Amino acid sequence: MQKNKAERHNHALIWLRHTDTPLHARPMPVPTLVLNFGHSVLSSLSDYTEAASEIYRHYRRGYNIVAVTSAQGDQTDMLMAEARRIGPEGGTRNLPELLQLGERRSAALLALALERIGAPAFVRQARDLGLTATGDPMNAVLTGLNTGQLMQDLKDHDIVVMPGFVAIGEKDRAVLLGQGGADLTALYVADQLGAPALLLKDVDGVYDRDPKQGSDTPARRYPRVSYADVRRKAAPLIASRALDYAESVGQRFRIGAPGVAGSTQVGDVSERPIDAQTPRKMRIVMMGLGIVGGGVWRRVAEHPDRFEIVRVMVRSPDKYIDQGYPEDVLTTDSSDLFAAKPDIFIDVSGPIDPALQLTRDMLAKGVHVVSANKQAIATGGQSLLDQASPGAQLLFSSAAGGGMPVLEMCIRERGRIARVEALLNGTTNFMLGEMDRGMSYENALKLAQDRGYAEADPTSDVDGHDAAAKIRLVSLLGFGEELTPEQIARDTLAQVGNKPEPGTVLKRVARVSGDTGELVADLRLRALSPNNFLAKAEGEDAHAVFDFTDGDRYVIRGKGAGRWPTTESVMADLYDLSNSNENASN
Repeated sequence: MQKNKAERHNHALIWLRHTDTPLHARPMPVPTLVLNFGHSVLSSLSDYTEAASEIYRHYRRGYNIVAVTSAQGDQTDMLMAEARRIGPEGGTRNLPELLQLGERRSAALLALALERIGAPAFVRQARDLGLTATGDPMNAVLTGLNTGQLMQDLKDHDIVVMPGFVAIGEKDRAVLLGQGGADLTALYVADQLGAPALLLKDVDGVYDRDPKQGSDTPARRYPRVSYADVRRKAAPLIASRALDYAESVGQRFRIGAPGVAGSTQVGDVSERPIDAQTPRKMRIVMMGLGIVGGGVWRRVAEHPDRFEIVRVMVRSPDKYIDQGYPEDVLTTDSSDLFAAKPDIFIDVSGPIDPALQLTRDMLAKGVHVVSANKQAIATGGQSLLDQASPGAQLLFSSAAGGGMPVLEMCIRERGRIARVEALLNGTTNFMLGEMDRGMSYENALKLAQDRGYAEADPTSDVDGHDAAAKIRLVSLLGFGEELTPEQIARDTLAQVGNKPEPGTVLKRVARVSGDTGELVADLRLRALSPNNFLAKAEGEDAHAVFDFTDGDRYVIRGKGAGRWPTTESVMADLYDLSNSNENASN
């Protein structure tokens, strides 16, 4: 994702999303963040889902991501045990070839987890990136990185996943970087790129003593800590070679934990440690348990320390009881939602009513709202945004783009956007692709429904109502103008006739343009060159192109349909709310 941070305008938008100030380091052509996932946060398969969530939350803030992986749990020890059983005593020439498999497996699993939630990801190996080292093949010293290749990969894919711990040594052979080599890989790559680095551990920073040891006096976290104090207070937290490297080049970096806002900056100086703040458990009520609602239910249930769903409003409770949902949580009466005294209301329903009125009523009572209901939010418009406040935030990134953070881009860059062209409906993009390969409209629709991209009633998708609502949100957030549905000319999939002329790709492109001085918005079937960025979106993928008044052009991508991309956007909003409502746990 290529982007620059712009000043936010409009008071109403300030409370639309809680985001931290980006961690920019030295000026870069592309804002990039290097994340390292230590083995302590990749101890099981489910941890890769959480790691993907962590990457997505930074990605939607405007960063391209380099994710460096450690081996899962005790994978390296298991591989070493196999080597002892089968290999020669004392021989190390081929041992790195075996031990690197743990990190490579981990990188592939993380890329798969990212693919499921719709975030673009590309796996690169040390050899691909020219990550070279010299010396002892089990404890080598890094000597080089092809930063040009890595920057090109980030431009092409936004998120690059690479294994840590391994590099390429003499005679093009794999070598290892010693204990904690993934930490060293991440810091070295970040330093070569001039990018900030965040090392993710199972503790959210450096403390004045071990926070996992019980005591009447809680451990306190350093906001900033010196290299020397890290060695003295938390030596096991980061590999000594990695810390030595950072200190030798004057590199500052952060240590934190996935899903937690707090962290510690490691550098030249220490500040007095402070009481650590932990998010309090938040009560959630929800409306809707369809494709997305079921995904949100499952993901929220994985975080019982942060969230609890106390009520869900549905039309037919018996249907969901048969599916295994607890009867005492289900209701058909909206008054039960308010009686549950929620902190957050999640709307994953479809119709405008009663969703819009419920959203207004929840905000009025000081309840945060997370909405995937683009029709309700678009209809509520600016007056709904104005109703939001610090104590009752309105977040709806899942209302447009799926796994493509198009609304976040609109908020960040408001005031300098000249034109947006995007594929805002992954369902129809998927169907057009299948139809281009010879499938009939009816069969393409059924396939989209079978895969969870289209609802049982597909009218909103194929007739353009869904995309039109998203266009209205882009207009409102990116240009500050409210549009009615009637102001958006739309082509439907029923207008698809013969195949487009040879050498072109048919896409239904949403456009919002103010570059002529008057806002124009439409949704048109267009035959594009295969080299066009929008034409390269395959299946349920979504692409967007932002042209700016200063002549810059930025692109973003992701999956535009499906349970898990939309669910992940909802979860990212929930984490933003949780982290912005921290209370001391002690």
